[in-house]
Amino acid sequence: MARIWWVAVALVALAALLRLTVALLAPGPIGAPVRAAGVLAPLVGLVAAVAPGLATRRGGRPLGAASLSAPAALGALGAGGLLVDLALLVGPESAARPEVLASGTSGLPLALAAALVAADAALLGAATVATTGLVALVRRAGGSVFGTQRGASLVRPVAGALLAAAGLVAAPFSVASPGTGFGPHAVLDTPAPAGAGVALLAVTVVVVALLPGARAVTAPAGAGGPGGADGPGGADGPGGADETGMRVRRAVHTALGAGVVAGIAPVLAASIAREGLAVSPGAVLTVAGGLLVIGVPARTAVLRSRAAGVAALLTAAASLFGALLPTLSGTSDAAGSPLETGTGVLLLPAAVVLAVPALLVVVGTPRVVVRARPTLSVAWLTVPFAAGPALDVVLAGVDGAGTPASVLDPGLGPSGADAAQVGVGTGGWAVVAALVLAVLTAVLAVGAGFAERRDVAGGWAPAGTPLGARPADGTDTVEPDPAMLPLAAVAAVLAVPGFGGPLARDALAAGAAGGAWQNPGAAAWGSLAGVVGVAVAALLAPRARPARALALLGAAGALLVVRLSALVLTPPRPGESVGVGTWAAVACLVVTLAAAGVAIMRIREASRAARGASPDG
Repeated sequence: MARIWWVAVALVALAALLRLTVALLAPGPIGAPVRAAGVLAPLVGLVAAVAPGLATRRGGRPLGAASLSAPAALGALGAGGLLVDLALLVGPESAARPEVLASGTSGLPLALAAALVAADAALLGAATVATTGLVALVRRAGGSVFGTQRGASLVRPVAGALLAAAGLVAAPFSVASPGTGFGPHAVLDTPAPAGAGVALLAVTVVVVALLPGARAVTAPAGAGGPGGADGPGGADGPGGADETGMRVRRAVHTALGAGVVAGIAPVLAASIAREGLAVSPGAVLTVAGGLLVIGVPARTAVLRSRAAGVAALLTAAASLFGALLPTLSGTSDAAGSPLETGTGVLLLPAAVVLAVPALLVVVGTPRVVVRARPTLSVAWLTVPFAAGPALDVVLAGVDGAGTPASVLDPGLGPSGADAAQVGVGTGGWAVVAALVLAVLTAVLAVGAGFAERRDVAGGWAPAGTPLGARPADGTDTVEPDPAMLPLAAVAAVLAVPGFGGPLARDALAAGAAGGAWQNPGAAAWGSLAGVVGVAVAALLAPRARPARALALLGAAGALLVVRLSALVLTPPRPGESVGVGTWAAVACLVVTLAAAGVAIMRIREASRAARGASPDG
């Protein structure tokens, strides 16, 4: 089985290499975001295909059904992709591929088009090789590797597959303005062979999602399940076979969903980044369906935490786009000067402080994951805080023409004319996406925290006790740290003026001028998010274990750093100077760092005590 797996993995890796080569070498101004998506998408599929096998080898077990099912599921998409990519060879003018073509009237060089076709052939080869190995396992064990006795577990992935199939047969993108040359059309209006390929892709997604529930696993009595050592140590009987079926299901659906998302991601990036194109409902349905097929691939808190880390990385990427791309589309005067709001610049530090713990959670060891995960539970609030001013501008811009340009473009001053033809730009949509993904990150991170108490192995408990599991006698109760508690209380109090100071200043200035204070809208809610994040993290830290207290305080410090970065990144208004709110934020950061220092001391004390209690100490 090991040789078959290596051959399948090599073919999937070859397909990924060919696709990212095409993304890098495609001629014409298709845009850096589109090329980046074209490079990252095949790598995502590759990781999903090889991850089960790598995990099995790392555990010192022979490769089995789950290891082979992942490349087989991903490779099954190669049949439809082959027909779609053949259109680049036989009829490039009808291909409608904005992720690789400069315009609807241009073609792709023959070598690059052939490389895409070869990539699809490699995926088909991987599916064929892996399926051969699965058939050999079935014949050897006398049971079915595709099946599970838990039929209810198929509801979510099958629903996601149907949603993705509906999105695939719809138009992959929309045209916002003429002149692009692209003509998006649904599957029934797509000429062959691309139309047949899209239809085959939709059918394949549904069929592969259903395969793990085709029939129950029926291993002979006293024989191990057909999954080989991918099962729980080669457990015997129907229980072990059922567990093997669950592992196969997870591998199939994770690879299938990753392949669906990776296939549409470059088109979605082109719809967002390229001028004249727009996102279509079909692309959104495809992405949503693919993510639903993937779901949470396992019930362990570590993998749930990694899912939260992936969501946080996506949030950071959306924040980066929101900071660098124009928030609004339109002009600020009769000369056609583009609108330059500059309100999304705070998303730059927010993206950085969120991406750092997210990377630790995604690629770290299980112990690092468990210790870094609490950071995500608070650090996600940096995005709504930083996105508040940009969201206010977006909401003002969508009010339509006639909005004073000075409201949208602070650099124009009070003399700016009304802004005509104002709309939400690419950066504005990225800001909205960052806010949605930030909420998703919070949900996944908090859910991982609840799961952490019952099913993650490791920690200070006896061998086999889940990390974070509460003993029945309540001996894990943590008393508030007497040195950290007063510091945390002071930090929570200082957070109120630290984030609310600018709002109070504006309210007092409006009252002194005899006018009504204008509601700052999303910016006010962002400031409230900052207060809540710092206060909650500071008050929870004294009752947490030292490592988790350090993670919470680190997230609170990150929020304060983003708040203070406004002094450098945003230009001051006329007559504006450093006020009480800024000094309160500085003091809050200092006190938070002092509390973090206490947590570090407690970690060192626990480490010394553990070394002293060890037999070798």
